[in-house]
Amino acid sequence: MNKDYLLKELEEDIEVEDLRKLDLFLKEKYKDFLLKKYPGDFSKYLEKKVISENFPNFGKIALGGARGSYADQVGHIVFPNGDIKYFKRFDQILDAIDENICQFGILPLENSSYGSVKEVYNLMLERNFYILGNYKLDIRHYLLGNSLSKISDIKEVYSHPQALGQCRKYTLEHGFIQNEYYNTALAAKFVKEKNDKKLAAIGSKFCANLYGLKILDGNIQNVSNNYTRFIIVGKDLKIYDKADQISVRLKALDRPGSLFDIVEKFKILDVNMTKLESSPIPGSDFEFVFYFDFEGSIREKKIRILLDFLKENAKDFEFMGSYIDFNKAFDKDNKAIYNKNNL
Repeated sequence: MNKDYLLKELEEDIEVEDLRKLDLFLKEKYKDFLLKKYPGDFSKYLEKKVISENFPNFGKIALGGARGSYADQVGHIVFPNGDIKYFKRFDQILDAIDENICQFGILPLENSSYGSVKEVYNLMLERNFYILGNYKLDIRHYLLGNSLSKISDIKEVYSHPQALGQCRKYTLEHGFIQNEYYNTALAAKFVKEKNDKKLAAIGSKFCANLYGLKILDGNIQNVSNNYTRFIIVGKDLKIYDKADQISVRLKALDRPGSLFDIVEKFKILDVNMTKLESSPIPGSDFEFVFYFDFEGSIREKKIRILLDFLKENAKDFEFMGSYIDFNKAFDKDNKAIYNKNNL
């Protein structure tokens, strides 16, 4: 009886359900192995960074643009007693933190309809800062013009590249020339100062009220379900109470199946991965870095085990933060009061 015949007989006898049970058995054994091997020194270090205090709602806050920007809205929600300072560029926000001018910064990380803010991802590679919080803001864009303007008058629109991208269908349908600007609020301010009925800005209703612009059209974003995720960042690693989100950055080892081995550990340890994104490293020869977001607390043993494994089995591993999801942490009524009075 030859080997091929025996293999064929074996394949016919094994049911799919048997293979599934075998897979579960092996994963449980691997999980037991990981539980015995870890946690290690890295996760013990992170445990020491957990502080038993609530996240402060005050301090000096650096954010982009000017009053009325979407980041400004997040700043007032997260830091109702904060002293907010405005900067034109994202790198200036991080400069303010590095130089101790501000304690916290707010940066847009990604949009549900237009993807990641690549400039911020590149800054993550270049600069040292930690994510301390996360807030997802419902974004509704408006076409804003001067008091004598009508939609038929508009020839050019100004806004941040992300806002222009999120409203691309609308601007193309109307034949508007798109002009990139530092920020939605600064674009609104620019249009107000120019006082030209052929110019419009894309921004929030709050911007219209703040800068005395006329709302020419509303909800002009490509899709109705349009959210931007903002991160609250700081200079030092701090892990506050209620922190239940984690972000890390790494490169996979240069061997077959290395990335798969990493992803598989999330399943084995029953950790919910909420995001996996690859990003090219600027100036490299097609080299990529991977960003992982997942749910869990540093106080959970399975999370500490996972972090120790990632630290030991990846290149250039960076722990980006264990942080609070403020959408979960805040009371809905508090947000409603802010939105009613300020948007």
